[in-house]
Amino acid sequence: MAASIRTNANKVRQRLQPLGKYLIKKKRFVFVLLLLLCFSLVTFSAILPRNHIFEGSITVQEMGFTYNGKQPKRFLESIRDISNLESEGIQTVTFTGNFQSKYLPQLNQLDFLKVELTNGKSKLIIAPENPKLDSEISLDSLQLQPNTKVTRLNYDFFRQQLALSLQRLSTAAPDKKSNTLEIYLGDKPIKVTLEGYKFPELNLQTPPGEQTPIEFIYNPDNKQFNLEMTQKNSLYITLKKTPIFEKQKWFRGKIETENVQFQRLDRNGDIKDELEVSTIVSGKIRMAGEEKEIQKNQFLMGENPNIPLNIQRIRNLEIIPKQGLEVRFSGTDKQITIGLDKDFPVIRIQRSWLDGVLPRDAIVALFSFAAATVANLVPWLLSNTSKSQSKP
Repeated sequence: MAASIRTNANKVRQRLQPLGKYLIKKKRFVFVLLLLLCFSLVTFSAILPRNHIFEGSITVQEMGFTYNGKQPKRFLESIRDISNLESEGIQTVTFTGNFQSKYLPQLNQLDFLKVELTNGKSKLIIAPENPKLDSEISLDSLQLQPNTKVTRLNYDFFRQQLALSLQRLSTAAPDKKSNTLEIYLGDKPIKVTLEGYKFPELNLQTPPGEQTPIEFIYNPDNKQFNLEMTQKNSLYITLKKTPIFEKQKWFRGKIETENVQFQRLDRNGDIKDELEVSTIVSGKIRMAGEEKEIQKNQFLMGENPNIPLNIQRIRNLEIIPKQGLEVRFSGTDKQITIGLDKDFPVIRIQRSWLDGVLPRDAIVALFSFAAATVANLVPWLLSNTSKSQSKP
């Protein structure tokens, strides 16, 4: 084997010797060719786009995203003085304590009640029995499971209501763990309203096709109450009085995300006539040293207008009084586009391979020099090649 390798190496050396002798004779030609190659690479590196890190801060009226972390994440916390907490969608809830109901006296003898909310429009509403008194109901935390889609996140300043919808993506959630809402009920009686319900132990349920609500008073034996949301559920949290947002931080930061949306669909009943409406109020975004301002109702997009900008992390999320949600984020993408019409953006941020390595002024100067050098070297190479071929 060693002899074979030695023989092949000698053959390669013999074949390369003529080429080496030729290159030695053509030192200037080879040097210019290498220069042309190097400056061509510099020119293309200054033109071809690549992914760059961007960061931004915008205020929106409504937003959505998919939680892309590997572990459960606390999303909401410490929302106090809740006058009305409504959960909509299919879920199963268990109450323990005692109950008082005029319309369903069967409940008055129970100390345990299992409720199944049977359809997407089913509702569970929790509120203080006496709305004139201060509310002790509070939301301690909302835990998001990985691959949970959060949509229609907004705050209604007129109603003093925080709203959002949750959906655990089934294809990415084989463990079927639920998003958990941890609620503190307090010491006072609670009024519970149900629509689209079923009591499996009592063999009672809402008549098919109806959403007739029922109410009962609930005195819990455990002040902590958990809502397990395994399917698509909407949540509406209404406060008794205007919170002081500067002191109360409801959202946890550092949320790993994908498919972040700053828009909503304007529907009129015709699917073909649905309009995408931007929910952006104002903001700024920067990438590779360039910063652009985002105006009200403009869309924020990536390289493809049909694919959201690749926002990978929401650093901070908070409510700004009378404006909306302030979102601070970061991510990577090749291009950022901004415009009132998604198909006709008026602002673009795009950077090359050299951006992030050299200052922009240095890149412009280097590109100009490299392009001029290439333009001069190509004719020289062509001229010398033709002269070499014409010699006998």
